[in-house]
Amino acid sequence: MRMVANGALLFTLLIYAAVICIAVRIIKYFIRYGIDYYFEKLVEYQKNQKHTED
Repeated sequence: MRMVANGALLFTLLIYAAVICIAVRIIKYFIRYGIDYYFEKLVEYQKNQKHTED
């Protein structure tokens, strides 16, 4: 009976580790591409501002 409990605990910890790993990858993805998107929009905005000043 004890081996079954240990196996279930190990399986649960493995699932938790996988969920945390996926969450970290998603957060890193959004940080990386969110920053790229922000700077692209910033450059586009600055170009539009220069055209309106002329």
